[in-house]
Amino acid sequence: MNMVESASKTVNAASEPGKQAGGEGFLRSFSRGLSVISTLGKLRGRRTISTVAEATGLPRAVVRRILSTLCELQYAHTDGREYQLTPKVLTLGLSYLASLPYLAYAQQALSELSAEIGESCAMAVMDGNEAVFILRIPSRKVLSPNLVVGSRLPAYATSPGRMLLSQLDEAALERYLEATTLKPYTERTPTSPGQLREALARVREKGYAWVDRELDPAVAGLSVPLRDRQRQVVAALSVNVIAEGWTEERAVDAYLTPMRRAAECIRME
Repeated sequence: MNMVESASKTVNAASEPGKQAGGEGFLRSFSRGLSVISTLGKLRGRRTISTVAEATGLPRAVVRRILSTLCELQYAHTDGREYQLTPKVLTLGLSYLASLPYLAYAQQALSELSAEIGESCAMAVMDGNEAVFILRIPSRKVLSPNLVVGSRLPAYATSPGRMLLSQLDEAALERYLEATTLKPYTERTPTSPGQLREALARVREKGYAWVDRELDPAVAGLSVPLRDRQRQVVAALSVNVIAEGWTEERAVDAYLTPMRRAAECIRME
């Protein structure tokens, strides 16, 4: 099983309210704490004990103790009624990024690529059923301003996600399809397993992924694989463009060669 299949198979139950996990060595209190942290980051509006308890499905007393602990450890603060995460929470995510030995190579390669082609460039990996961005180099063009490191997008409707999904074996792809609702974000979004399988077959045949206005009606994207020393695909390098005026042929002619060159410069350990 490669890293993409492993990430797709593993769904973080602690981050999904209401989901329970188990097994030998499973620490429920820790899982609940992670669930509260995740929920605090996602909630819009009032973040009280009641709203967090409702969102997580946890008892109010449990949520109260977890929030008190987070405040004591300075991962959250409160005005006495509402709660908010503090910047210290960033250290949890940054620990993951710091553990990636190839990130420095990727930063340099994507910066040079962005300067060469004048477009925003990004790097994504699979986590559960989503593509997660672990590096992004913005350009001067205003495109997807909300897309930052840590952003999560549906894998089936994005070019990096499509590239990563194309590497799954049949069993892993079937698990993904069983766990994923193919929501129609635009009229172009694949909404059936058959449509997605056909799209993934095209990615495997061409060696790149082109997704045109399937998540955002104004955005198209091109992605190429990033491989480790065993030539297994472990991440995807992507470039997004304003869809109007762009075709797959034009994007491939303009960007595919420099993107593949950048991908070869990144030493994936």
